[in-house]
Amino acid sequence: MGSPDAVEPDAPARHGFAQAFARALPDADATRAAVASGVAVAVFDLAPWRQHLDGADALIGPEAAARAGRQRLPAQRDALRLAYALHRLVLAQALDCTPDAVGLFRDGKGCPRLPDDRLYTSLSHAGDRVAIAVSAIGPVGIDLEPAVRALDMAELEERVAHPRERQALAALPPALRGHALLELWVRKEALLKAAGIGLELEMDVFEAPPDATLPLPGGRWQGRPVRLHSLACDEPWVMAMAAPPEAAPDTLYRPHPGGAD
Repeated sequence: MGSPDAVEPDAPARHGFAQAFARALPDADATRAAVASGVAVAVFDLAPWRQHLDGADALIGPEAAARAGRQRLPAQRDALRLAYALHRLVLAQALDCTPDAVGLFRDGKGCPRLPDDRLYTSLSHAGDRVAIAVSAIGPVGIDLEPAVRALDMAELEERVAHPRERQALAALPPALRGHALLELWVRKEALLKAAGIGLELEMDVFEAPPDATLPLPGGRWQGRPVRLHSLACDEPWVMAMAAPPEAAPDTLYRPHPGGAD
């Protein structure tokens, strides 16, 4: 199967982006080892990458660029273009191939996939940050959100929390409830992404305890077990992942100011 995002790239722009990526995530052997034995997780602060927007377009191709272009605000469009480009580069490193040979595509539900499920992958983008998970072992899902969203979570509690989870949330001090609800949200998003069904299943009909092993609730891998992980992230962010129980996460890169210089 060919890649619908494959392109004839603008060579100088593409080369500049690829060079910056190689400096940010230099150990390809570590990436491939993490993918083979568990889950490679890469987290990027997008701000330093904005100088490489032309290179992003050269990497992702017209279909992915058009998908990003449907975002309403220019900053959101640019962030998504960069997120798609970094996703392709991480996958190319994991597969030891060129970016245009990755074969990344979106299935009918909009989930990122590779031909014949050579690898399993997930992407989450929020604001100026992107998280990418890649594994050879089985389906993965990753989600991250800015911690400030906890301030607005109370109004979503009925949509996010199962009745038993709402009882547990009610027992928490008010100052902690919003953050706990946000952590619950990212765990459920990660689980639904691993299942490949997005928000087809309402969040309030299932539970997602921290560090639990649960069956995937639908999709192509329905019933397959995954473990929920709360991933270490710097203070303004909350991040979680769902992955096969035997697949330990290995975070290869965390954002830092000079990441794309």
